[in-house]
Amino acid sequence: MRELEFYVCNGGKYPYVPHREELGKTRFITTPSKYYDDLRGQQIIEDYIEDTVFAERLGYDGAIVIEQHGGPNSLVGQSITIAATLIARTSRMRIGTVGALLNSYLSPIRFAEEIATLDILSRGRYFGGLPMGIGGNYHSLGVMNPTYARERFREAHDMVMAAFKADEPFKWDGKFFQSEYVNLWPKPIQKPCPEMWVPASGSKDSLTFAANNGYTYVAVLVPWPILLKNCQNFKQSVIDAGQEFDPRRIAATAYVHVAETDKQARREAEGHLMSVFQNSLGSPFHDSFPPGHVTPQSLRGMAAGGGYRSVDLATLRFEDGLESGQFIVGSSDTVAERIEEITTQMDAGRLFMFTDSWTMPSWMTRKNMTLFAEEVMPRFRKRDGKPLWDKDETGYAANTRSEYGARVGEAPAVATADIQEVGRVDITTSHIPELCKPIK
Repeated sequence: MRELEFYVCNGGKYPYVPHREELGKTRFITTPSKYYDDLRGQQIIEDYIEDTVFAERLGYDGAIVIEQHGGPNSLVGQSITIAATLIARTSRMRIGTVGALLNSYLSPIRFAEEIATLDILSRGRYFGGLPMGIGGNYHSLGVMNPTYARERFREAHDMVMAAFKADEPFKWDGKFFQSEYVNLWPKPIQKPCPEMWVPASGSKDSLTFAANNGYTYVAVLVPWPILLKNCQNFKQSVIDAGQEFDPRRIAATAYVHVAETDKQARREAEGHLMSVFQNSLGSPFHDSFPPGHVTPQSLRGMAAGGGYRSVDLATLRFEDGLESGQFIVGSSDTVAERIEEITTQMDAGRLFMFTDSWTMPSWMTRKNMTLFAEEVMPRFRKRDGKPLWDKDETGYAANTRSEYGARVGEAPAVATADIQEVGRVDITTSHIPELCKPIK
C-alpha cells in the first residue's frame, strides 16, 4: 500500500439542539443559545482536547483544529486558543489550524503574530491553514462584507507573507489594509513561515493559489468525478508553477470510523454521520455562499450540479456518503482497502480524518482512533509503524499504538471465557453479537 500521513481532526459539535427541520432555517447562525448547557459545553470542549492529546500516544502524525462560528456546529470558535492548549499538552505530534479565518481579522498582522507564536511554542511543530470560510461564518462574525471575501483574503495573505519575509519595517498601502509600519515581532522558527494548508472545493483560482505558493491542497469532497479532476488540475498547476509534485501536497478528507465488523461500524457511526449531513452541512445555499463569496466559475459548477454542496446534503443517504468517499466506515480491512483506493486515485499522500463524526461520545471516538492506529495505520507506513515525528531507532518498546500494531505478532493463546448458552468464546470480540460464537 502507498505510504500516508494521518492527521486526526475532531468536530467538537454541540448536538443537544432540535433537528434543523424543527429550527426552520440553519444551524449556523440562528440557533438560539438557550439550548446551550454550561456543563455539557464544558464536557465537549474538555473531551475535544483530551481526545486530541490522546492521538499522540496512538501515533498519529498530526492533529488539526478547525473552527466554526455563531452556532452549535462546533464549540471551537477560536482555533488559535485550542491549538496553543494542544501544543502545551503534546511534545512531538504536529499541531495545525485550518483556521483561523484571515478575513475575521481587522489586521492581518495580528494573524501573523499568532502564527509565529504558535510555531515558537511548538518548537517548529506547527502548521497553518488558509481557509476562506463559508458564508455563515461571515454572517456571524460581522467583520466584513462577504462580497469582498476573496479579494480581501488575497491582500491579507500577501501582507502576511511579506511580513514573514521582511527584515525591516515597511509600508503597506492596499485597498483593504493600510499601515505605515509593518514590522513583525516575533518571527516563526520555520522560515519564512510554517507550512500552510488550503481547503478548496476545486475552483481553478483556489487550486492555482495553493500551487503557486507551495501550499498543501486540502481536497474538500465534491462529487467523485469532479474531485479527481480537481486533483489532476492541482497537480498540473504545481508543475506549471515549476515545482515537483509531491503526493503530500494533497490531503484527502473523510469521516473515518473503524469497528470490529462492517455491521458494527455502521451501528456506531450512522446516526452521527447522518446528523452531520442533515443538521450541520444542510443549510440554505445563500447562507453558505453569499453573493461574491465564490468565483463565477465555481458558482456555475454548483448551479450545474457538479460542485461543492451543489446538492442539498440534508437529502443524502448513508450509502451516498460511502460511495462518494466522504464516509469510510467498516472493519479494519474494509477501511484500509477504501483508503488505498481513494488516496491512490487522488494521488494523495495525507489523510485528514474526522474521527468523532462531530458528535460521538469520547469513549466511542477513542475506540475508533485506537482501532485505526493499531489495525489500519501500520499498513500505510514503513514496517516499524512509526509516525513521521518518531525518530527512536533503539528497537525496544513500542512508543505508540501504531508501532505496536505494526510489530506485535500473533498471541500465544486465545483469551477465552465460557458464556452460558454460547460456550467458550474469544473474549476480545464477544461483545459483537455476530462474533460471539463458540471457538471450534
